[in-house]
Amino acid sequence: MKVSKEKAVENRELVLDTAATLFRQVGFDGVGVADIMKKAGLTVGGFYNNFESKEDLIAKACDKVGVKSLQRWQAHIDNPDIADPLKRIGSSYLSAKNRDDLSSTCIFSTLGAEVPRRDLIVQQVFAQGVESTIELLSTLVEGKSEAEKRNNAIAMFSQWLGALILSRAASASPLSDEILEVARKSSHLE
Repeated sequence: MKVSKEKAVENRELVLDTAATLFRQVGFDGVGVADIMKKAGLTVGGFYNNFESKEDLIAKACDKVGVKSLQRWQAHIDNPDIADPLKRIGSSYLSAKNRDDLSSTCIFSTLGAEVPRRDLIVQQVFAQGVESTIELLSTLVEGKSEAEKRNNAIAMFSQWLGALILSRAASASPLSDEILEVARKSSHLE
């Protein structure tokens, strides 16, 4: 049965969202195309109408998540009711909720370690995502020059990312919360 163009677009977006959630929960190799399509309520046959391969799906799903994250951050920046958008973004990033909910958290913290083993298309998506994140944070951090702001943004995001990963590794202990708290304090978010 042929689906309308609108339904085809809706199904494609559903597959992207489902894949992004599952990839963050179990990793790229922890789920197959058939599993993703089943979870989305679609047939495997429809997969190849939208994606060339699993690597293509990975790249497109991760790109979508990265873009949405940056849009959320930009909305905080643009919101006149938020006095300190960097504090809002950083506090949210270094939160217990972000640590504990893998299905909706940062793709860099859940999947970054897997990227070097993926195809170039996936590596390029992640590289661009990191670059875009640094560019956005560079507009919020202090520095005497654009180069210093960029350096400070790289250092801050690296610290946030590392703290989030370490807090997950220590999640069965009080150390997990301590790591997040220290990272927030050292980033002047508390």
